Amino acid sequence: MEKNNFRTGTRAYRKGDENQITDLFRISIDNPRTVSYWKWANLKNPFSQSISLVVEDYDKNIVGHYSVMVLKLICKDRSFSAGFGAQLVIHPRFRNFKIMWELLNNVWSISKENGLSFIYAFPNNNIWPLKNKMMGWQLIKEFNALELDLKNAKLNHKEISEIKFQRIGNLSQYKAVINNIWSKNSDKYKNLIHIERTYDFVNWRFFRHPLEHYPFYLVKDRSGSIIGWMALKFYRKSGLLYGHIIDYNIIGEGLDSVLIRHAISYFSKNRVDVVSAWCSSVAKVAYDDIGFVEKGFSTNFGIKPLDEDLDDMNGIFDYDGWDMAMSYSDAF
Repeated sequence: MEKNNFRTGTRAYRKGDENQITDLFRISIDNPRTVSYWKWANLKNPFSQSISLVVEDYDKNIVGHYSVMVLKLICKDRSFSAGFGAQLVIHPRFRNFKIMWELLNNVWSISKENGLSFIYAFPNNNIWPLKNKMMGWQLIKEFNALELDLKNAKLNHKEISEIKFQRIGNLSQYKAVINNIWSKNSDKYKNLIHIERTYDFVNWRFFRHPLEHYPFYLVKDRSGSIIGWMALKFYRKSGLLYGHIIDYNIIGEGLDSVLIRHAISYFSKNRVDVVSAWCSSVAKVAYDDIGFVEKGFSTNFGIKPLDEDLDDMNGIFDYDGWDMAMSYSDAF
């Protein structure tokens, strides 16, 4: 007779669990995940170790997992801890609402005890109704990615020539440069809820990712001085090649549009069909002027409040109060 495999309960991650957690990913979801990826996301991020819980069955096999990546967000010179909710996985044999609900509530409780103000995520349309109606998540906005069909793109090559791209494969020698760019440019983000784009974040996010590949460019002005950087990505779907503008940071007023046009030119040379991006309300003007339209894939941007005083935080529930880039979600 088969042994009863009901779970024994939920517990915190322990060193060595990542092997069984990766097995669980491979069994339960389509997206590829590896042990290196789990460690990158949950143990090596530049802010803090993630809050990670697992569910065990009777035989101590891991059959459930959920992690909240702990992040430091900034707004108007105020910093606060928040979590990015990801990697919720339940083994197909154990999928039921009770197990998932117990796992989630334990993670939320520990997150609150650790001082997190809220958890945010970008759930798809399949899971969002459950999060919204039964789990207390609040919708900030359902938005569409900005897209530009390159058949309709008109490039001003004179404008593009104002800057140059330098492809690099290792960021370590540019630590002071990246930090200096952020220091000189951080005022652009001051009134938005944002992640600081310092060297530690940029290097971890784009150069240490064990699964994704991001063409990364330093941006130079005509004199050869480094004034910014840009991270891009290629993505193929339904027979089309997409170019994603994942993130960028550039010093100087009015150069966002020039930088975006330069990225479009790069994608065009590589036979990309459609360029996609997320952006804040501040940056959207530059995309609008180029001809991007909000017709791309739909995303639910939601928050699970943990702090009773969350309403007092400036702009938390206002989409236009957020800095928004694909780097906040892509491949987490």
